[in-house]
Amino acid sequence: MKDLITVRALNGVTELIECYGVSVETIARRVGVDANNLSCPELEISVVKVNDFLEEAAIVCEDRFFGIKLAQYQSFDILEGDLNMLVKYAPTIRELLTVFVDGLAQHCQALSVCLLPDRGGVSTCYETRGGLSDVQETHGKRVQGIELGIAIACRELKAVLGKNWRPSRVQFRHSAPQNLEPLKNVFGSNIFFNQDVNALYLTKEECDRQWAIETLKEELPDNTEERQQENKNGNSPFILAVDQAMIKLLNGDSCTVQKVADILGLKLRTFQYRLSQENKTYQGIYDDIRFDLAKEYLCGSNLMVIDISDRLHFTDPTAFSRFFKIRAGVSPAAFRKSIA
Repeated sequence: MKDLITVRALNGVTELIECYGVSVETIARRVGVDANNLSCPELEISVVKVNDFLEEAAIVCEDRFFGIKLAQYQSFDILEGDLNMLVKYAPTIRELLTVFVDGLAQHCQALSVCLLPDRGGVSTCYETRGGLSDVQETHGKRVQGIELGIAIACRELKAVLGKNWRPSRVQFRHSAPQNLEPLKNVFGSNIFFNQDVNALYLTKEECDRQWAIETLKEELPDNTEERQQENKNGNSPFILAVDQAMIKLLNGDSCTVQKVADILGLKLRTFQYRLSQENKTYQGIYDDIRFDLAKEYLCGSNLMVIDISDRLHFTDPTAFSRFFKIRAGVSPAAFRKSIA
């Protein structure tokens, strides 16, 4: 399972940390990262370690808004190879979103974008998932990485929609900080916390705005062999699609095996057969996603256990607590207390 991204995800981090008079080496050492690797943009690093680094930097620099400040040093250029090219030459913002959905999970399953359309526009939901490999997490929170990713998107969109543009809605799973002004300066006033998803909302009119002047297909690299190798190293496109479908349904009313099959346009028997061919089960993938989201809520939000249980579609809080304790070894309350 591929949960690696390049060190470009931390572009500008050394310069920003030095502004606080803090040692980059100290932060890197605390989370098990080689500080020398930060100067090697093509080197791959675990998403878990990137998240740990950002959370530790916010603590050491004593800045709750470290992530959105780092966004000033970054752009979509941090994306890798052919995905960067596809984003660069997407003809409209709507096509840009589609490229993200189709391409990001192919590069790293620990990062994904999910689109939830409605009559007025589209909610672009940004996910970062931890615990995909044997890499030990230092921090369970994902506040800095989530705010960084959405802030980069806002900065890039302003280039098309105008410097005074702000999204009509931004929402986060984590709880609100005491001071909202730094977030309002980036995202505007319509910010909501303790939500089902981390999302940026774009209206239909905004989605239809032109992004690139023209699509230069001749400049796009042919990475067929590279993609085939990536598929061998990680999950197949089919499993990635299943993962996306489940996350989308978990953000709604319910997630069932039949609904996942329907989203993928497959008969139930065919869907289950293809899972078996991948040595996967519906319940296994479903439980992995729910456990990961449970940790995110417990670490970053101030939702009560009963509310988290409801959002993750457990029959009752007791069932959720039993499920969580089997996987984590401790109860949800004890887990939350351990990372406080």
